Amino acid sequence: MDDEDVCKASQAFDQWFACLTVGKQLSNYYRYGEKRGCGKHWSKLRLCMGMKLRSGESRKEIMREYREKEDAERNGQPSVLDVWTRRRDDRHPSANI
Repeated sequence: MDDEDVCKASQAFDQWFACLTVGKQLSNYYRYGEKRGCGKHWSKLRLCMGMKLRSGESRKEIMREYREKEDAERNGQPSVLDVWTRRRDDRHPSANI
């Protein structure tokens, strides 16, 4: 089985727990002005816990669907380049080069 087909529950738990820590929550509040939702990490943990009950082919299919969904969500979000483009446009007109 490839590494991509494996869902590690211990790694998913660590990511979920790290999301809940005070440091991560304060950092997110400072950057975005809101508490960070950890539902995405909880869903991954539940998925990994349920993988033990599935057959090999079923695991591959579930992980493929999960990765496609994750990629689609990531591609739909603004990137750092969007922010820099906006900042460049918001400057004083004489500052634009």
